[in-house]
Amino acid sequence: MKKVAKLAAFFQFHSILRGGSALFTMFKRVRIGRLFFGSFAAFIAVLLLVTSWISYSLTSRELASNTANYQQDLLNELNKRLVIQLNSIEQMSLAASRNIDIIGYDPLESDLFERNRRKQDLENLLASITYSTTMVQSIYLYTERPFMPDSQGPIRVYNLQKVREEDWFPDIQNNDSAWIKERTIQTNKGPLNVIGYARKLYNNSGIYYGMLMLNVKSSEIQDLIRGETEGRSRLLFDASGRKMTSIGDQSLQVDELDKLKVVTEKSGSTHLSTKQQSDSLLVWSKSPSNWMLVEVTPWKNIINGSIRLALILLTVGLSAIIIGFFVTFFISRQFTKPIRLLLAFMSKLPDRGFAADLPQDYTNEFGNLFNGYRKQMERIEELLDSLKAQHKRQREAEIQALQAMINPHFLYNTLDQLNWLAIDSGQDKISKILSLMGKMFRIGLSNGETLIPIADEITHVECYLQIQQIRWGDRLSFTINVDESARELYIPRLTLQPFIENAIIHGFHGRKKGEIHVNIQLINQDIQFQIEDDGVGLRPDWNQPKVRKTGGYGVRNVKERIEAYFGPPYGVQMTSSKGNGTLVTVLLPQIQYKEQVEERYYVENTHH
Repeated sequence: MKKVAKLAAFFQFHSILRGGSALFTMFKRVRIGRLFFGSFAAFIAVLLLVTSWISYSLTSRELASNTANYQQDLLNELNKRLVIQLNSIEQMSLAASRNIDIIGYDPLESDLFERNRRKQDLENLLASITYSTTMVQSIYLYTERPFMPDSQGPIRVYNLQKVREEDWFPDIQNNDSAWIKERTIQTNKGPLNVIGYARKLYNNSGIYYGMLMLNVKSSEIQDLIRGETEGRSRLLFDASGRKMTSIGDQSLQVDELDKLKVVTEKSGSTHLSTKQQSDSLLVWSKSPSNWMLVEVTPWKNIINGSIRLALILLTVGLSAIIIGFFVTFFISRQFTKPIRLLLAFMSKLPDRGFAADLPQDYTNEFGNLFNGYRKQMERIEELLDSLKAQHKRQREAEIQALQAMINPHFLYNTLDQLNWLAIDSGQDKISKILSLMGKMFRIGLSNGETLIPIADEITHVECYLQIQQIRWGDRLSFTINVDESARELYIPRLTLQPFIENAIIHGFHGRKKGEIHVNIQLINQDIQFQIEDDGVGLRPDWNQPKVRKTGGYGVRNVKERIEAYFGPPYGVQMTSSKGNGTLVTVLLPQIQYKEQVEERYYVENTHH
């Protein structure tokens, strides 16, 4: 087929030359120079526009992808730092709730000294939390019997009934603890935005007696999500999808952000297009506790570089076209005469392509063109004569390449060394496996022979099955029936083993036991090999072509080698029914001596 394709390509090339002569003859009747170069300039202009648009599209997409990847890595790192700080706040709250119960402050305590001591211990405990970290601005304690703390200190104590009046109470009403979204509180220095963490207080008897609120400075959280970058727009959402705080431009529509609440991926990016505002690139990262950090980047900021590149390319290209148009229009007249001579000769081109009458008085590029064309036409006959020999060499190289893919010589030496190590270590099973594998590779290598006696092929199969029996034990059984007169015949090396391997790996997958039967018999002038198993059978689409060649390498190799050696009607047939196993039939000619294959190969190629 490749020979036919090359011949067809040659005749197609010859036809193009003949057709081109008629086309150029038509062009001679018009103003060749101006029309040709004008059309060429128009074509280049259109091509430039298309190229600029493609350049813009590809670079903008690449910039968006690179931006998303960079922002994704940055958000993941910021999320890790944020989670550490948030977890520390939660741990502080938990430790404080336990210590408050231990202190056990009671405003009705009759012993004034003891009551004041416990009150002071409670204030010191809560104040120490605010002093230990700059993130916590103040702490609110809600209890049934409030007391008056230091007015200049970071602690505020309120009546427990006041909790129900807070606008954040529904967030913790049905929970023992919860993060409270950003709100504004009054401090000694004026209003301050904070994010709260509230925790209900229970005594050792499990009775609810108060609530603890840690007010975390929003600026500290914002510094965490800002990181080392400036001018970014980022938003922080808790596990329920509430916006806790944000930095930068927050003009993104809330209804569009709501779409991010349903995403299941821990991280990702999307191109968000809205009618109310310009497009944006959204990149998000989720923490293990499902807090989500989102960065919003205006799309126009990403594609500015692409637009500039497209404009520069368009400007330079148009300038080059204008300059090139005038230059080529001027020098086109210098090409008119030799082109006309070439067109005149091509219109008289003989069928066999000889070019004895080509002009020989040109010493410039056109002279080289004429001489090269003459030599090309003289070599066509030589190339046609060499196609047959080249086709034969190519087929032989393909067969050698397929054979070489299975036989890595160095593995045999490695197995021999491993066998000695196994014997020294007393690993009898491993030694037996390595010994069997050594026999397999010795037969597989066969001193580079592509054809081996059927007796050796049977030994190769038996070694493989014995190795499998070491792993399967009594659960794997096999029989090999062979016509004794067939043992001395020849077969392409490693023909049967891939099908047996397929039966064990795929046919017996998920099975507790399996049986394999190998039958070899002579049929007229041919020899038939049958491998039958009682496995799960082939999938319904096993013989459908796949998009990618994944798996089945050994079977494909055998089929391709048989096709390369013998061609139809010889080959492989596989039949199966679901749950009833698979039957593989390999039909080959009887080969008495190795030279038969070479003779058959030569006759086949000569016939084609």
